[in-house]
Amino acid sequence: MRTLLLMQSLTGTGGAERMVDGLSRLLSAAGVEAFEASFDAPGARRRFENSTSFHPLGPLPRVPLPFRAFEYLVAARRLRALKLRLRIDATISNLWRSDLVSILSGGSDRKIALCHTNVVGNSTNRMMLRLRPLVASVYRRFDRVITVNETLTRELAALYALAPDRVGFVDNFVWRPAANPRPPRDGVTRFVWCGRMCPEKNVAGLLHAWRAFVLDERDAQLVLLGDGPQRPELERLAADLGLRAGAIEDPDAQVVFTGMVAEPANYMASGRALAVSSVAEGLPMVVLEALSLGLPVLAADCPAGGVRAALAGGGAFDPARAEAEPTSSGALLPAPCVDNPHSLKLWRAAFAEALRDDTRWEEWRTGALARSEQFSPTRALEKWLAILGG
Repeated sequence: MRTLLLMQSLTGTGGAERMVDGLSRLLSAAGVEAFEASFDAPGARRRFENSTSFHPLGPLPRVPLPFRAFEYLVAARRLRALKLRLRIDATISNLWRSDLVSILSGGSDRKIALCHTNVVGNSTNRMMLRLRPLVASVYRRFDRVITVNETLTRELAALYALAPDRVGFVDNFVWRPAANPRPPRDGVTRFVWCGRMCPEKNVAGLLHAWRAFVLDERDAQLVLLGDGPQRPELERLAADLGLRAGAIEDPDAQVVFTGMVAEPANYMASGRALAVSSVAEGLPMVVLEALSLGLPVLAADCPAGGVRAALAGGGAFDPARAEAEPTSSGALLPAPCVDNPHSLKLWRAAFAEALRDDTRWEEWRTGALARSEQFSPTRALEKWLAILGG
């Protein structure tokens, strides 16, 4: 079985890029001949290097919107040539643009779409709602549409009228990282956020919640791992809120903007809890990595259901959530929002519980390690081999 994993770009550090890397490693270790391809420039380096062969197909021509179809046809032609040259049996495309190119490329390979995040309520995917008939017609042509959690499967099946035998899910997975805590224990309690600084991650809401908490606390620090288009705006917001920004080694710093880091697990390993403030997520890799490290997770519930599934929450997503929901590995909360003061109070209370209640924190830590077994590579491999086998 010769399998190609396709994504628009593999030079970034997001969860989808990490998933492609992890799936490449997983399939290769099981004897599947795996390849990776993207529309990055020739000679580009993947952010996550592994032993699989990488084929950057070159950037697409940028043309005015009325001629955008030409862009996709060029991409499809390049992809088709690569598939023929590599004798690909199955293509696993990731995210909408790659999904569309995969279908346009034709060929006899099995076509599998791997969908990472929700469409409804996600501003990043609003065009997938506006162009719903077109998107539905594309996904119905796939041999399988796979999502990263059961709730997202139900959403896409209903949204695009997908046949039950064509849609399913495989939980994301992580290997437990060998982390070296950074910085070493120094008396400062650190809460960690990790991701791309964009609107759906709702870092602004998290900063407002953090301010409500840290005004009454000493030796507590919010460490923001990552970068993105909103970073300058968020740094200004932190300053406007009166939060002292500084280096992670500075015990007086209340918030730290680290930028991109090579090994986020090292920072999480020295943290008290992971904070996830997103308003839209699939099944975040960073949450699974935190669980594997025994790091409790304080997370905003999201409509796609992946965060809830990861933390084994009960019931269903409630956009009007008014209370925190304790779980065995942390807590589910409403998304922090300055226009919803009650949400900030709930986050403040969750931070305080994680900081001060050592008994509860130890229960969460133990629960996180136990929960991480659900997202082991072994479980995922069994499902992926069945999908690739037809």
